[in-house]
Amino acid sequence: MKTHEDDRGLAAVRRVRVARENDSRVGLQHALADSRSAALAATRAEERLATAPQFGGGAVADFQLHRQLFVAMAADQRMTAHNAAMSARVADEARRRWVADRSAVRVAELLLDRRAEARAEERARREAADLDDLAATGWLRRTTAEQEDAR
Repeated sequence: MKTHEDDRGLAAVRRVRVARENDSRVGLQHALADSRSAALAATRAEERLATAPQFGGGAVADFQLHRQLFVAMAADQRMTAHNAAMSARVADEARRRWVADRSAVRVAELLLDRRAEARAEERARREAADLDDLAATGWLRRTTAEQEDAR
């Protein structure tokens, strides 16, 4: 992209913002992947807990072992649900930052576009003024030539 001499600073700001936006987009992609895997792990832990067999009977030691298994499965389910919630929050924050960075890039691009449009309008005004001057000079020459010819 060719930038005007006056826009070098703003073009540098745009390049920095584009780099930041790219970094935040990559971070968002990673956060979303982590969030999906954490949600999947939480779902699996919940399914394991829901489908675990009930105690059918037996010795007290068997009951205690079954109870310990259920307690461990419930703790695992709570931990994976907590991790999934935290991953979802991280992904939400990553999305918010990416949107903000994308907006900052768009602002810089809009400013560059506005400056280019203003320069084009100024160039068109100067061309119109030059054409008016040329037309006025031509008219004056013709009028002067006609007056000299009439004498």
